Amino acid sequence: MKREELVDVLRQPYSTKRGFGTEKIGKTGFENIWFVVPPKPPHTISEKLSLPLVRDANLALQGRPTLRSASEIQRTMAYLLARREAVSSSRMEGTWSTIDEVLSPAIDDTGRSATASVRGYANALMHGIQAVESSGMAALSTELLCTLHERVMQKDPGFHAIAGRLREPGLPGDVVQVGSFGRKEDSIYNPAPPARVKRCLNDILDWMCDESLLELGDAGMGMVLPVRMAIGHAHFEAVHPFSDGNGRVGRMLWALQMAAAGRLPLYLSSYVEAEKSEYGAALHDAQKQLSYRRMIDFVCQAIVACSEEERVTQKVLERLPDVWQERGRFRSGSSAARALELLVRMPVMTVKLLASELNVSMQAASQGLRRLEKAGVLRDRSGHGRSRIFAAEEVIAILARPFGMDTEVALEGARNALTISSSIM
Repeated sequence: MKREELVDVLRQPYSTKRGFGTEKIGKTGFENIWFVVPPKPPHTISEKLSLPLVRDANLALQGRPTLRSASEIQRTMAYLLARREAVSSSRMEGTWSTIDEVLSPAIDDTGRSATASVRGYANALMHGIQAVESSGMAALSTELLCTLHERVMQKDPGFHAIAGRLREPGLPGDVVQVGSFGRKEDSIYNPAPPARVKRCLNDILDWMCDESLLELGDAGMGMVLPVRMAIGHAHFEAVHPFSDGNGRVGRMLWALQMAAAGRLPLYLSSYVEAEKSEYGAALHDAQKQLSYRRMIDFVCQAIVACSEEERVTQKVLERLPDVWQERGRFRSGSSAARALELLVRMPVMTVKLLASELNVSMQAASQGLRRLEKAGVLRDRSGHGRSRIFAAEEVIAILARPFGMDTEVALEGARNALTISSSIM
C-alpha cells in the first residue's frame, strides 16, 4: 500500500490527540511500511446517497418478520440459509466446504478441517444471534466477537495464530496486511497496528451501540440500518482486529445488527461472493478515501437482491413436500409421508436421525427411507451398509446453487441424479 493512495486526512501522521492517521511500527521487516489507524465511524454522512436504493433496502429489512413472529417455514429458511452463509463466507477466505457437509449429521467435528470450521461458523452465528436477541446491541462486545472468532477459527486447518484473541504486540499474527502476496510494499491495505487494535475496535462497537444514533436512524432522521451496516463493516475491516478470519466475523456482524433490530437476519455473503470485485472496490473507497457511498450502495443492493433470492428459494422449498408426495404417493401417517416436511430442514438424513425425529423404530425409519429412495425423493450417498446417508438432492441443489441461478436449472440436475439412483435399486 502506498501512502499516497490515502485521502489527505488519513495520510497525516498518527497522534493520540488526532486519534487516527498513519504510522510505522518497529517490527523487524516492517520498518518502512505505513499502517493506517482509522478514525471513529462518522455520525453523519455528507455525501449524496442513492436515496431510492437506501429506501428499498430499508423497506426490505423492515418488512422482515421479527425473530419471535417468524413462521415455521421462515424459521426453517433461517436455519438453512445461515448454513449457506457459513459456506459462502468461508469460501471467500479460502476455507472450502459444501452445504451438504455442513448439514450432515454424520460429520466428525473433533479434528481440524475446513468442514469443521464452516460448521463452527454456523454455530457461532446462531450463538451471536441468540446473544443479541436476548440483550440487543448491548451484547455486541469485544468478548462476544472473540467468542465468535474462536468458534470459527479454532478448527480451521489454515489458521496458525490464537483463535479468539485480538491482535496484540508480540502475539503470533500481530501484524497483518491485506492482499500482500509478494513484497510487503505491494499490499492492498495495511490495517491498524496491533497496539491500536483494541481501542479502534472499542470505538466501532461504541458507535454501533450508540443509542442516539440507533434511535435517529430507526426514526428515519439519521443513518438507517443498511447505512449503519455498510459503514460499520468498512471500519471493522479497516481495523482487522484478528490475525485472520476478519471477513467472516465482519459479515457475521451484519446478521447480528439485523437481529439486534429485532428482525430475522438476511444473509448477504452469497451476493458478496458473486460480486467480490465490487465489494473490494467499495471497501477501498471507504477505507482509503473515507468515501462511503459506494459501500452503502453495495450493501443496499445486497439486501435487495438477497431478499428476492430468499423469496424465490423459500417458494421452491415450500412446495417440495407436495411434489414429493405426488411423486411417491406415500401412505398417510407412514414414516415416508411424515419425513417429507422434515427433509426440507434436514436434507441429509440417516436412519438413526429419522427414527429419533419421528420417534419411530429403526426398522420403521429404515423402511421409510427405502421407500423415499425408491420414489426418487432421496439418494443413497453412502452405498449399502449400517451407516447409510441419504440426501434430498433437490433441497441441496437449491441451497448450493450460485447466486441468481435459475431454480429450475438447479432442480433439473438434482432430479437427474435421483432418477439414476432410483433406477438402479
